[in-house]
Amino acid sequence: MKKVVKYFFLCVLLVVFAVCMIIILAGSFLIFADRNADDKDISKETAEEVSEDADRNTDTGVYEESLTEYLHQEAQVQELDIQVMENREDEMVFSFSIDDFIDSYNGYYWQDKNVRYLLPSLEWRAYLYDTAVHSRHRTSCCIFSKDETMPAFPTITVYVPSNGSYVQEITVDFDDHSYMDSLYNIYEEQCFYTLKVMFPDLADETITNLYTTLNQLAYDNVTTVKYTSDSVPCALYYRGGIGIYPYFALGESVHLCMIPVTQQYLDEMREKGVTVNEIQ
Repeated sequence: MKKVVKYFFLCVLLVVFAVCMIIILAGSFLIFADRNADDKDISKETAEEVSEDADRNTDTGVYEESLTEYLHQEAQVQELDIQVMENREDEMVFSFSIDDFIDSYNGYYWQDKNVRYLLPSLEWRAYLYDTAVHSRHRTSCCIFSKDETMPAFPTITVYVPSNGSYVQEITVDFDDHSYMDSLYNIYEEQCFYTLKVMFPDLADETITNLYTTLNQLAYDNVTTVKYTSDSVPCALYYRGGIGIYPYFALGESVHLCMIPVTQQYLDEMREKGVTVNEIQ
């Protein structure tokens, strides 16, 4: 009887051991299967990410290629019919648009370099302000830099009313605090072609002398007053309805500014002590 009981308990232990082993093996299989599924999911996600990165790189490549093609498309010289008009209350503007300016600039630049310089306005950085230097109304400030990776690279800025495509002001800007001869040469080139757009009938030598004189005035009359609506330039040169003046405030860039002017505005500047000279 004792032997029977002994064998009985031994059989029970064997059955329990076998059941435990089956449970352990089944659990291991499930864990392995789950991990394998996770690995597949991770591989799938990784593949999708790599695919998305490849698409982004491809899109970037196509985009940059399209800009390069644009810059190498021939640009015809377009002489602007520049008129001065009032857009909103006490806001004088030029009658041309920012895109007209870009097309004209590129035409003169192509004539000398066989390449365009300025990209379309949609590629420019743009900021919307409630007021501007020469307007009490909402204005877009559009900035172009040939090299966005270099903060000190000379820029061209065009101020555009929020309610239309006219131009309030154009400035050519140079960061003197990071001065390099190579960058200043680019700045002077930008001054030349911007003035060429505004005064196409002036001789190249006259344009060069004009921006050289104005830039020297900027350095000779550095001010602590930031470039705002309260700014008063040291001198204003004009021809017809186009006014040009230099401005250089400590901590800011050197600006060569082009604005629409009227006889009333010229008189106001004289009253403020500004030297006003007509461009011959």
